[in-house]
Amino acid sequence: MADMLGNALSALVSYQRALATTSHNIANADTEGYSRQRVSFATRIPQQMGELSIGSGVTVSSISRAYDSFATSQLRTVNSAYSQLDTYYQFAAQLDNTLADSEFGVSAALSNFYDSIQTVADDPASISARRLFLAEAQSLSDRFAGMSGYLEDMQQQANTQIQSIASEVNSLTERIADINNLIVESQGQFGGAPSDLLDDRDQALLELNRLVSVSSIEQNDGSMSVFIGNGQALVLGNESVQVKTTRSPLDVTRLEVALDIGGQTSVITQSLQGGQLGGVLSFRDGLLTETENELGRIALALSASVNEQNQAGVDLYGDRGQAVFNTPQPSVVNSANNSGTATVSATFDNIGDVTGDNLIVRYNGTSWELSKTPSNTAISPDSGSGSVADPFIVGGMALSISGTPAAGDEFLVRPSADAAGALKVEMTDPARVAAAAATRSEAGAANTGTGQISQTEIIDSSDANLANPVDITFLDANTYQINGSGSFAFTAGEPIEVNGNRVVITGTPNAGDQFSILDNAGASGDNRNALALAATEASKLLNGGTVSVQEATGGLVGRIGVATHSADISRQSQANLLAQAEARQQSVSGVNLDEEAANLLKYQQAYQAAAQATSVAKELFQTLMAAF
Repeated sequence: MADMLGNALSALVSYQRALATTSHNIANADTEGYSRQRVSFATRIPQQMGELSIGSGVTVSSISRAYDSFATSQLRTVNSAYSQLDTYYQFAAQLDNTLADSEFGVSAALSNFYDSIQTVADDPASISARRLFLAEAQSLSDRFAGMSGYLEDMQQQANTQIQSIASEVNSLTERIADINNLIVESQGQFGGAPSDLLDDRDQALLELNRLVSVSSIEQNDGSMSVFIGNGQALVLGNESVQVKTTRSPLDVTRLEVALDIGGQTSVITQSLQGGQLGGVLSFRDGLLTETENELGRIALALSASVNEQNQAGVDLYGDRGQAVFNTPQPSVVNSANNSGTATVSATFDNIGDVTGDNLIVRYNGTSWELSKTPSNTAISPDSGSGSVADPFIVGGMALSISGTPAAGDEFLVRPSADAAGALKVEMTDPARVAAAAATRSEAGAANTGTGQISQTEIIDSSDANLANPVDITFLDANTYQINGSGSFAFTAGEPIEVNGNRVVITGTPNAGDQFSILDNAGASGDNRNALALAATEASKLLNGGTVSVQEATGGLVGRIGVATHSADISRQSQANLLAQAEARQQSVSGVNLDEEAANLLKYQQAYQAAAQATSVAKELFQTLMAAF
């Protein structure tokens, strides 16, 4: 009877624990990160009675969690990759929608501006057409400034998100360190860690990977060490390292991510990847920076081409044209860590060679080094020693350095990043729009041949003698002089270039025939320079003379659209992988309520049977006692 009672009581205790575990599973069916727990039973050591071995009941050998370390690790990895792509896509989509917007984008303003030039060309003497031109120029400048401001807002938005993520990372690492402490204590005291603590730590690691990619290693004492970037420790035992943000010494508008190690700041931005933080940094240092630089490059090309062409013409006052826009210059930022007295100045050498890449100019103690940022790719200048007399010529800029540098001093040179916001309209007087060409041509009234001269084409508006009178006098049908000098062979249809002008004479001039190039003052009805201004939209100025403003603008909008679409496709693909990884992890660790309901019923019946066995044992004991 004692054996029977003992067996029944052991079953009561064991099934009570099984029922408690099952109810715990049901209670946490919707708890994020919870792994269902399983109860394992084992027979107790039997009693030996002579040759007979009599069972002594049951015991709960273990309560373990259903867990697959590979599935959990895979879920963290996929989750980190998805979060990065999703965050990148969200930022890229904002940029794409804004830049391609027909109302806010630059493309529409550019079209309106060039259309207004055509209006001037249609009626070059019209003041109202010229006012419209200046109004559209101002609208275009405002649009560039607006877009530049929007990009700065996105930069600030990225900074805010970086700060928020850093704060969340610190909360999670502190939580992991605290759980580590509890697990180590539990393992030391009871020989094993509670499943719920392990689940809590796994969930914290999963959330941490959603923010930024980290690696982890479980230690022998049960604690989990967590590493970030290139292996920098984030959590060791019950200690966590604080992640913080710090202003870039070369660009105070940008936040860098750093670790606070013993009071020392160690910047780790370049080594971070994965998670939301990886997505923000990838967008900020990639697409956002490229857009700032390219938008500025377009603004520079617009300013240079329109100014040059307007300066090649003559306005309504009969004066040579003036600049319509200002010409933004490269910006140079001294590192806050510089200790020398050196300064770097930058000017444009050739707008067509400006690549838009930001440069780092660094003194290594013996010489200057140049590299692109953020790729840190070393580059060599096309020429120059870097002195004021012999500046570095690189990326369409002239960089001159003065003063005494200290080893490690560095400077950030941004050729075009600030140009869009700095573009301004300088011309205010509509009469100053140079619609007429600077020179004109005419054939002598006494000519006897059939020769005809084309209108002048200005090929070098900077020529000091551009508007000086030029007489082309033919000595015979095949030879001519210029201003009474020289003897030049004549070929009909071949261009003749003099003082920055180009003309073409066709037909057969006779000896003594004369053609002239003259100052075009007072030609209010001439629209040749206005037509040339309108044609600057398609002038190949950028990329070494292979890309126009129109093509560069379309290319920028297209590249952002492609990048956004590509990110969306990658994000959707990664979302499918994430769903599969979650399904696999849940198939192992998730709570199945049907299964738990069946277990509940099974353990309840077993518990009731054990209780019945206890009752029978009690009755047998009472019967035995009554027999005496």
